[in-house]
Amino acid sequence: MISTIDYAFIKNFLLTKKNIVITTHKTPDGDALGSSLALYHELKKNHHVNVIVPNEYPHYLKWLPGSSSILVYESNESICNKIIHNADLLFFLDFNKLYRTYTMCDILEKSAAYKIMIDHHEEPDDCCDYMLSDSSVASTAELIYDFLKHLDSELSQDISICLYTGIITDTGSLRYPNVTQKTHKIVADLMRFDIRHSHIHENLYNSQNKSRLDLLSICLQNLKLYKDQYAALVFLMESDLMSSNYQKGDTEGFVNLPLSLKNINFSTFFIQFKDGIKISFRSQGDFDVNAFAKLYFNGGGHKNAAGGFIDNKDMNAAISYFEKTLKKHLKK
Repeated sequence: MISTIDYAFIKNFLLTKKNIVITTHKTPDGDALGSSLALYHELKKNHHVNVIVPNEYPHYLKWLPGSSSILVYESNESICNKIIHNADLLFFLDFNKLYRTYTMCDILEKSAAYKIMIDHHEEPDDCCDYMLSDSSVASTAELIYDFLKHLDSELSQDISICLYTGIITDTGSLRYPNVTQKTHKIVADLMRFDIRHSHIHENLYNSQNKSRLDLLSICLQNLKLYKDQYAALVFLMESDLMSSNYQKGDTEGFVNLPLSLKNINFSTFFIQFKDGIKISFRSQGDFDVNAFAKLYFNGGGHKNAAGGFIDNKDMNAAISYFEKTLKKHLKK
């Protein structure tokens, strides 16, 4: 755990009204948005607060309390730049490298505002004045919970809904190995606020587009198994996305599906976009996908969940490269 946060200073700093910007990584997920909006609901009580995300986010998260106030940088760049320029305090949530904010990176780096990073990914960059980072924690939402408690904040129903969403989406509904007793205690505390957890699950998992099922069908047809390496790979081409009327969030969780197969401990998902191939890695047990992603795919993340990217759009070449690196890596 890395914690350089001076809570006494922050409390004093927040005694007077401030301009605050909360931001997160490109293509924000449930943890990124849940954490951001939970902090937003607390800070907006006494400050002028904006949540700015780099690009559009999945439709199944747009019900979150406060989501209508979120600004999307790529479609409101001039307005967002002005807001960031005038900020007294920036919160960087759920990312450890500034480049993960995509086109926002430069203006965030140049900002003279105080910067606070709260995140749970390994090896965070030293780009902030204060940092709360713990890669052993299952979600950034858990760290936000602790942060708010240290500020003597009073939780509310809206804050609790947002934090619960962050925890549930980043822990596979509390089933991943990094879920702890403390995780369950936090969830129990959030339940005090009548957050209707079954309704949250309905919104997250039972409100999908038909395009998701169409893409899932194609994805499963593309399944490749590497039995000697206890590994699997699924992929989608850009043409598949177009023919299925892809919407952001449609492929969430596809990378996990091969892990349900017997004797498969490592799963990879390649998805082809205009600028290259985005990669997701998931593992069970001791296979460190964070190390694998960093070594070969310009990425990183957690031991059992990571991502990467290949600039070349040639899917056959990308898969061939993956197969070679997998064998090479396992020989080590």
